[in-house]
Amino acid sequence: MAAFPGGLVWLASYPKSGNTWMRILLANLLSARDEPADINNLSEPQTLMGRWRFADDMLVDPDLLDSRELGVMRPIHCDFAAQDVSHPFFCKTHDQFWSPEGELTLGASARRVLYIIRDPRDVAISFSYHAGLSIDDTITQMVDRNASSTGRAVLPCFMGDWGTHVVGWASQPLIPVMVVRYESMHANTVSCLRSIVDFLGGQADEMEIRRAVAHGSFDELQRQEARKGFREARPGQERFFRTGQAGGWREVLKPHQLRRIEDHFADIMTAYGYEIADRSQAD
Repeated sequence: MAAFPGGLVWLASYPKSGNTWMRILLANLLSARDEPADINNLSEPQTLMGRWRFADDMLVDPDLLDSRELGVMRPIHCDFAAQDVSHPFFCKTHDQFWSPEGELTLGASARRVLYIIRDPRDVAISFSYHAGLSIDDTITQMVDRNASSTGRAVLPCFMGDWGTHVVGWASQPLIPVMVVRYESMHANTVSCLRSIVDFLGGQADEMEIRRAVAHGSFDELQRQEARKGFREARPGQERFFRTGQAGGWREVLKPHQLRRIEDHFADIMTAYGYEIADRSQAD
């Protein structure tokens, strides 16, 4: 049976980069069941991001704290929650690793970090559908160094811009980190998941990995969502698991949208293997 050492593992990413898919693959790997894991009953879903968890652990309602006070207490909360965790605790986050002031946003007590990166041109399309925004407005958010989000059930999330988000998590020296390209997950999910198991110090045989990949396929996720919905979808959102494509930006983005993303993030994109489009065709 597949197993991992105990401890907190951050599943970090900019929104709509494959974080939920990663959680589902790991949930299926750990379940060791013949049927796919229920997408609405994943283990530890966003636990440290929830307002109720923060209030229970820290004995204070986060709504009573201003942004500075919450920023000070969140790393303390995460470090507290990471103590003496005997089971593998995979926790999703879209927060940056560092605050604008250079402080830790979530503490440094996690055992490992899996950072999922996706081509920002594809992120813009998927994030647009998810947030109900135009692609132009979505790109405006992706290049905003002060971008954040909040919700009734979760704590405020400071995302910043796409590039700073990537560099902050991928280059931080405090927690061992593996950068996982969404495109690699898409192209060879079995090989990618096997590398992740090794990085996390886990154990899983070939059959367990292949079963988890089959149970976490997009066809299966779409089937479950069509039948019973997905609780992490936003109100009014038609589908959470939309296409799962890699490279769809080539048929969707307009030249000015492509240029705007690449002008902001070309160096980081190139560093992680994303080729910059031919500008002669874009113009």
